[in-house]
Amino acid sequence: MEQLSLSIAHERWPLKAPFRFAGYRVDVLDTICVRLERDGVAGRGEGVPPVVFDVTREAVAADIETVRRDIEAGIDRQALQTLMPRGAARNAVDCALWDLDAKTSGRTVWDIAGVDPAQSLEIDLSLGLDSPAAMADAARAASRTWRVLKIKLDSEQIVERIAAIRAAAPDATLLVDANMAWDISTLRTVAGDLADLGVAMIEQPLPAGADSDLAGFVSPVPVFADESCHDRTDLDAVAGRYSGINIKLDKAGGLTEALALARAAQKHGLGLMVGCMAGTSLSMAPGFVIGALSQWRDLDGPLLLQSDRTPGMVYRDGSLQAFEPALWG
Repeated sequence: MEQLSLSIAHERWPLKAPFRFAGYRVDVLDTICVRLERDGVAGRGEGVPPVVFDVTREAVAADIETVRRDIEAGIDRQALQTLMPRGAARNAVDCALWDLDAKTSGRTVWDIAGVDPAQSLEIDLSLGLDSPAAMADAARAASRTWRVLKIKLDSEQIVERIAAIRAAAPDATLLVDANMAWDISTLRTVAGDLADLGVAMIEQPLPAGADSDLAGFVSPVPVFADESCHDRTDLDAVAGRYSGINIKLDKAGGLTEALALARAAQKHGLGLMVGCMAGTSLSMAPGFVIGALSQWRDLDGPLLLQSDRTPGMVYRDGSLQAFEPALWG
């Protein structure tokens, strides 16, 4: 393996407005940008510390620093999987290696990944937690452009919020994300009403680790796992209890594991969604590859930010356009 030069940048990206979801408020997005260079050619990857897992940007950078020598000795993507644990640190390095591999080999990321390329993908727009009236106003405005809306909820006014949103956006496809705020009793209570309101999917209603409570429950709305499924080691615990999984590269630890997870989940009969921990376009680009395999795509992170990378990915009429090599891949 040829030597690599590793650099790590700590970055802060202010949001346009505070974004609220169950138990959390985000005003600024902290990220780590990894740059790997060989013979004058550089690849980049972004890691976003997940707010819900209490991981700091400094901890992510420290995790990378502990294996700097191994990385700079010329590690490849397969060796990286055993060198580093899953998470945002490995994601940043893994995606930088994908970018570098594409730029040095002359092959596209699509070709290397064995995924049919997509020129654009329909994605959802996330609506933060607020009063039913405020969320209805946001949905009404968003539905002029976006067909799919992802609604952040907590354990309060669940049906009231969705009913207000449905009245404001009668034709929108609604996805609900409870961010672990419910228990099984709450899910049993509201699932029928949410089905009647046309909700297409409920994401991670129960706390991670409470998956066994879903045993025997037949939901009238498909339930997808997020925090309960990070990588392939979690599949046995969620298969048979969930209808699908939300794949996030910062959970899985990069595009390499995310692709393997997607294919393994499909063999288990699970549906696929690709998500993000917000992030700039540098996070959305590798997520876009998983999006080409997924039913639902939650890749609207840059739309929450005051600014994005240049060049960035292009959002148009409720869809995300494919990344350009100048950004990644």
